[in-house]
Amino acid sequence: MSRSRRRPLVLAVVGLVLAAGLATTFTHPRNPSSLPNGLAVSIDAESTALYCTGLSSGGPRPGRITFYNTSSGPRHLGISVYSDTGAQWSGSIELAAHGVQSIEPSVLDKSTTTSLTSSYGVAVQISGGGVVADEIAYNDRAQVPCISQGLTRWFATGFNTLVGSSAYLSVFNPSATSAVVNASIYAASGITEPQSFQGLSVPAHAQREIDLGTEVVNTPNVGVRLTVLRGSLDVVGVQDSNGTLSYEEGLTGAARHDWYPNVTTVNKATAQLSIMNPSAETANVSAIIKLGSFKIAPQTVTIAPYSTGVLTVTPNSAVPVDGYANVTLRSSQPVVSALVTGASSWVALSSPPSPGNADLLHDFTGLGFDAVSVTNVSSRTITIDIVSYRAASPALVTGAGGIKLAPGSTKSLTSLLFSSSSSSNTYLVTANKPTLVVSLTLPSTPRGVNVTSPLDGR
Repeated sequence: MSRSRRRPLVLAVVGLVLAAGLATTFTHPRNPSSLPNGLAVSIDAESTALYCTGLSSGGPRPGRITFYNTSSGPRHLGISVYSDTGAQWSGSIELAAHGVQSIEPSVLDKSTTTSLTSSYGVAVQISGGGVVADEIAYNDRAQVPCISQGLTRWFATGFNTLVGSSAYLSVFNPSATSAVVNASIYAASGITEPQSFQGLSVPAHAQREIDLGTEVVNTPNVGVRLTVLRGSLDVVGVQDSNGTLSYEEGLTGAARHDWYPNVTTVNKATAQLSIMNPSAETANVSAIIKLGSFKIAPQTVTIAPYSTGVLTVTPNSAVPVDGYANVTLRSSQPVVSALVTGASSWVALSSPPSPGNADLLHDFTGLGFDAVSVTNVSSRTITIDIVSYRAASPALVTGAGGIKLAPGSTKSLTSLLFSSSSSSNTYLVTANKPTLVVSLTLPSTPRGVNVTSPLDGR
């Protein structure tokens, strides 16, 4: 990882990494549970699109959408903002090479009044590839990537509608034709398909919200499956837990394996795995917890068909209070899981990171990161290369040989990438196989309860 190699060699290696990483790395087979975003599109594409939803003009959800241009050339962004009240705003911005700009939908919506709360969907047309975007809430503690294409199915779990909390699905139709969607609800007691959640129409270029609390009253650990019968949608789960906001990006399918690096076990923190079983067979689920030199017996739970359950990481008498743990979830049946973190009075939700071979780390909030790690989920050693975008010309951080990551191992990158004032706030992390999981947490009290997602190449 030496940075003392001569400049011509560094530039040559950077060129090779970028050529291989950006031209071909993002074409690996997609994990069935992953969502697409801007990095999944060729940087040489003539035009691309991004779709965002989940922000509002009132309560704890006003925020911004921040765009980052990973390419070496400028990009023109045509932006359309649609509110659930029918208001619309259109405009454009010019985004320089490796440039950053933000918009605030609630500010652009001139129809908003103090007595009316609007929610928004945003469609962005881009003159070329390589632009990514993140939605960031007003307090910088919640964020979720925008996606590059609509979805026809969407799963998420961990929502709660207990007193003091609310849970919504923010649904945006970016296309020119109407969409129709059904919502199925899972709880510890089983599955329901409320009539009011069936055959929901989302008109062309329209945004609407599905308030889970209207049908699922005072209920913890709620799972959701959306099935789009016509068209495709952008969906974001929004949880407000006693005033603490979190976004859940969700998944497009269930899986037998999920990985959760950097799960907090510190004092006064809560960390649970919410698990939804969407199948007709019982799911026997276990969590393998690696925490320092401690030997921890696998934690297990049985989830009945079409229902939800919980595995507690902390507070748990079987798990020591000792910083960050690496947790691997294994199930006899494909399940949908989410990490639920927080303190005594609130929790926040995050979806599991899916394996891939390219992730963009960008400090969208300006808070920095408390923990950054990479995990190799395969049975073979992989090689990781990291490119910094601090200067106009990308620079290879890891040297020509890259970082060798052994099978099943996790390595912290926090000190390498973000420990000094001279550190970049943007890095591209690539692997030679699509078996890399990147995990990020923001600074927080208690430590580790604000989990966020990198922008990946799925």
